Amino acid sequence: MKPTDGLLITAVVMGVFIALIGLLDGGDSSLDDATAAQVNETTIPADELRSLLERRAQEGAPVDQLLGTLDDMIDEELLIQRASELGILRRDSNVRIAIIQAMEKSILNEERGRKVSDAELENFYSDNQSLFTEPLTIRVEELVVSDGEQLRLADSALREGVDIEALAAGNPAVTMSRLPPVPLSLDALARRFPAEVVSWLQTAKEGEVLAYEGSRDFRLIRVVNLSEARVPPFEEVRLSVVNELQLRRQDLAYDEYLDWLRQRAEIRKNPHLAP
Repeated sequence: MKPTDGLLITAVVMGVFIALIGLLDGGDSSLDDATAAQVNETTIPADELRSLLERRAQEGAPVDQLLGTLDDMIDEELLIQRASELGILRRDSNVRIAIIQAMEKSILNEERGRKVSDAELENFYSDNQSLFTEPLTIRVEELVVSDGEQLRLADSALREGVDIEALAAGNPAVTMSRLPPVPLSLDALARRFPAEVVSWLQTAKEGEVLAYEGSRDFRLIRVVNLSEARVPPFEEVRLSVVNELQLRRQDLAYDEYLDWLRQRAEIRKNPHLAP
């Protein structure tokens, strides 16, 4: 890591503290500067909060995530305390991670075990068809041409249906690009071609040819074949619908469980470190 990176990370962390302080409109001032929060009878130290903030900043976390760091620590402590209530002992050096993961798994497994009716599945599929839509896919071929005259000749040949490999063979001024010999989605093609080419591909037909100028040469693209976007029937994607709905329900169950833990806990935050 460059020295300037460390200075930048420190500045980001300090900026988050300043932002948090700026959001305050009161709070529990009885907590000392060494305490970031208190969850029931357990203290969350301020230095642990700063350490986690610095690590997240180093990993490139966005400001919104940095601002939520203390709340994340509180949620983890709530899970630890709930595990203790349920008789799960703190056994090893990695206990926090182990217990949190065990609690999360327990919450998700409980929801995963609940049956989903056919009506729920069909309603979810109907309301979220975009999740299951098969996108437009296109297989293309590309030639790299050294000059404008060769571009004109190659363009004409491609439009007449000349095989692209034959066109490139024996002609040092024409090179066939290496592309996957399978249809690709527009998202995949956008990582390979300029935006104007991808825009053209959205409405292109099989056999159509596009000529465009690259940074150092000329390019020709021909659409070999394509598959239009389609919404598969429910029965065809039933398993995917089940999996997606279960994931949604598990996320909701986890959030609701944490909300329940927060409501029954006594949580105090240091107003100098969090809103």
